[in-house]
This record gives sequence, structure tokens and C-alpha cells, in this order.
Amino acid sequence: MIAGKNEGSWLGYKNILLPLGHKADINNLTNLTSYLIDKKDGEVELIHIMKEGNYSGLPKEWREGSKRVTESHHKMMRLGLHSKRKMTTAQSIGRGILEEAFEIDADSIILGWGPKPKSKISGMASKIMNNANCDVIIYKNRNDLDTIENILYPIAFEPDHSRLNLLSRIIKETDATLTIVHMIDKHNGDEKQGLNLLERATEKAKKYDIEAKSLLLKGKYVEKEVGKVSEDFELLIIGPSRDWWVYQTLFGKKTDKIASRAKCSILLHKYKKEE
Repeated sequence: MIAGKNEGSWLGYKNILLPLGHKADINNLTNLTSYLIDKKDGEVELIHIMKEGNYSGLPKEWREGSKRVTESHHKMMRLGLHSKRKMTTAQSIGRGILEEAFEIDADSIILGWGPKPKSKISGMASKIMNNANCDVIIYKNRNDLDTIENILYPIAFEPDHSRLNLLSRIIKETDATLTIVHMIDKHNGDEKQGLNLLERATEKAKKYDIEAKSLLLKGKYVEKEVGKVSEDFELLIIGPSRDWWVYQTLFGKKTDKIASRAKCSILLHKYKKEE
């Protein structure tokens, strides 16, 4: 879990597990990891997990997986970050990731999510987010991280310190501008209440050295409204929440709809104690 004694004092994750599968966007996942790791004391385990039983294809997969892991390791070295490499087999890829995270006492798992516009959150990724005893980040790339200038963050309640710590690190690395957005029902929504929430959120963000803008949306379908406004952003950050439009949907159709409508990269963030 992201934590610090004072607001904005978080230095980054100490122990990150970065699985690199066949379709992993090595460059962007490595860059994202470098943004979020404790640059002084943190360590990344780069791992490629192969499913047990596919013995005929094992040598080829081992070579390809080893190449991806080694490429990421070399980039980490160039960035001055500590990393170690591992190749292993498991009963299933998802189970292997969870077991390895437990074994190394990871405080974060960072996963890639296919860049195709219609690609859905995999069942494996959903199970990892549900069962991991640490933070889980799933990144869907549609543009390079170093081109991010504007970040969109939808909220329903005041943002938690864990999310603000993560946002603070990304903003410091990219020098991007954050816009916090809240949506109300266009027919029955309380505009004053929505504006008050945005004001409290932007004030809280200042404690994390974030000068955020705010935006109040009015509509009926959050995926439609977020999709339209995302055209002006390079990154959308979402996570579980008690909100009516996200609650019980992080692992379901609603999030997939938000992702398919969004015109930018997406980062799903679940911190350890978040439900």
C-alpha cells in the first residue's frame, strides 16, 4: 500500500513485481515502473512465467521471454535502478504471478493491458487485482508515457492518499497537468454538491504538491462522457470506488466500456486495502 508519514512524502514502491508476457509493451512498462519505484532503495523483479505442460513450445517461449526480461533489465540498469531477472513455470500465469508476489513480499504488481481499442480486461488481470495482497496497477498504452501532458482523474468521493501519492509521482516524472473530474446526473444531479466535492479534492491535492484543475460533467452514461472528454488527455486514471458508476464494475463490463470509449492511455490502480 502506498503510504507516507506526511502527505506527499511517499518515495515510491520498495519492491515491484513486473511480469513481462508475450504482448508486454516493454518500453512503457519499464518507464512506468521507473516513475513509481523508490529510486534509491527500491528493486524490481522482472519475470516471465510460462504455463506448465506446454513442453513442445517451451524452448522457444523461454528464449523469447528471456529476451524481453533481459531488455527490460538493461533499460533499468541505464536508468540506474536495481532489478533482478527470473524465468519460471506455473500451473497458470495468474497463479504464478500471485505466488511470486507473495514470495518476494511485493508491495506492487504492474501489469500490461493490450493496446487494441476493443481489448477487454482479462480474467487473469481481474483475479490478480481481486486476490493480490499488495497494490496492483494495470496499464493500457495508447501513447508513449513521455508524451503525457494532461491526466484525467474521475472521482466520486475525496481522493484517497494512496491515489494522490501515485498521481504525485507520475506528475513529477512527466510534468503533466492533472484535471479532477466529477460527473452528476444531467436531470437530477446536485451541481452545488458536485462543485464542492471538486473544490475539496483540488485542495487536498495541494498537500501532495499537485495543482489540479477541476471539471464537472453532466450526463447519464459515464463511459460516454468520460470517453468524449478524454480526447483532450493522454492518460486516464481510474480505480475501485464506492461511486455508483464504478462500484462493483472495476472487473466487469462498465470498466471495459470506459476503456473502449477512452481515447487515451488508461491506468487502473487498486491499492492494497481498496475494495
